[in-house]
Amino acid sequence: MNDYEVLYIVSASLSDEERQALVQKFHDFVEKTQGTINSEVEWGLKTLAYPIKKQANGYYYLANLSLKPETVKDLYYFFRVNDGFLRAMIVKKEGKETLPETKVEEVEENV
Repeated sequence: MNDYEVLYIVSASLSDEERQALVQKFHDFVEKTQGTINSEVEWGLKTLAYPIKKQANGYYYLANLSLKPETVKDLYYFFRVNDGFLRAMIVKKEGKETLPETKVEEVEENV
């Protein structure tokens, strides 16, 4: 299992119940493919930089997942075929992101 960060945008034209049902459908898909959702944050309604599918606004969600590498392609397909998702981006996370100790010391000496 690899760790992934998924940012997806849900259409603002959906009602709250439809939006929650769509997010639940995403959760069910991840569980069905034997993945786990480590965390998920709803960023809320944001204005898009440019219209997507004639929509000017969308609800942003950021999720951290653990998935099998072969299911990432299926997850992209899931976002494409389900109406209501405007965009999705999946990024593989590479270990912990921390500064090496030498870099921290150099910064402290220069201050």
